Amino acid sequence: MQREEGRIIFNYAETYTAMCALSVQDKLSRPVAETITGIALKAGDDKSMVITFTSKLNGKSAKCEYSRDFLATALVLYCRTYGIAIPKRATKTVELGAEGVTLHITL
Repeated sequence: MQREEGRIIFNYAETYTAMCALSVQDKLSRPVAETITGIALKAGDDKSMVITFTSKLNGKSAKCEYSRDFLATALVLYCRTYGIAIPKRATKTVELGAEGVTLHITL
């Protein structure tokens, strides 16, 4: 059986924008600062991520925990906002990279 795969790579600024958009849509609090400076898997839990935010104004950092599902949903919303078609029935997973996040799509 054939399988289609695709990857969309987002830098940290795009990822932050996506997270803010989903937070506003779902009436959640916005991420704490202005810039994402790091994303890592939570130790002992592959379904959660720890995102490090840094303020451009004062340089202070804060860490917040988000689920991979939240981030995947935010990236899909970002794609739809910018006219990038993603099939609803596709499996969507998030992969972390050194300078960004990859949305992995499998049909």
